[in-house]
Amino acid sequence: MKFGIVPHTGKPVAMDLSSKLADALEKRGVEYVLIPQPDRESLAPFDLVIVLGGDGTLLNVARLASYSQVPVFGVNVGHLGFLTEVETDGLLPALDRLLARDYAIEERMLITACVERGGREIARHLALNDFVITRGTFARIIEFSILVDGQHVTDYVGDGVIVATPTGSTAYSLAAGGPIVEPLLDSICITPICPHSLAGRSVVIRPEARVQIRLNRASEAVMLTIDGYDGFALQTADRVTIERAEQRALFARLGDRGFFQVLHSRLRMPQMGGGIRET
Repeated sequence: MKFGIVPHTGKPVAMDLSSKLADALEKRGVEYVLIPQPDRESLAPFDLVIVLGGDGTLLNVARLASYSQVPVFGVNVGHLGFLTEVETDGLLPALDRLLARDYAIEERMLITACVERGGREIARHLALNDFVITRGTFARIIEFSILVDGQHVTDYVGDGVIVATPTGSTAYSLAAGGPIVEPLLDSICITPICPHSLAGRSVVIRPEARVQIRLNRASEAVMLTIDGYDGFALQTADRVTIERAEQRALFARLGDRGFFQVLHSRLRMPQMGGGIRET
């Protein structure tokens, strides 16, 4: 196997762990490359990419690796680590399982956003969690319309809207009142942000649908953000079309914990009902 190692270069813990991982791979005679600044091409040659960072680092690497369908394995060096597979002390014990290919590949849905201005495409982006259209700190409220496959769904007046994948349903969408969606499902969730209406609710639609958001009134401070990090400035009359991407993000999973276990541990979500609880 050939491994890529992507550390969060701004975290000393991640850099120290990358050195320990490199030493462990050298002792086992395994080929590896340290990739401090990953891009699509640099990730393509590997059988597996190990990411040492938080969810933000893993989101970025998973998107880039999806173009060549290389699986990623996340090690939590951040605060939440919702998408990562092990903590820092679990990496070296997991290494032999990775080398033996004793892991499952979990596929996650990605979405694309096409921005049109004056009838012409001016930008295209890829997201694993979500696309968010939101106003700036001092901007006015946004007026926008939402269509699904050309059918008018609703008009919103508010602070913005989140279009999320199932993976992103437990991120910003959840904080805005959206539903929790099991990440292995394929669906698209539309959640308004602080709508100026008592009728503003999330909508979950089938993965084949095309969501179009039309900005009816927006100030210069309105932004399209991609997975909470990259941003693109929008203008009044812009149209943003969001749909399922052709490729999928691949995660290497050891199978030691499930989605709802992660919910309980990371989000402190209470277990429901009166059934038997593990002690």
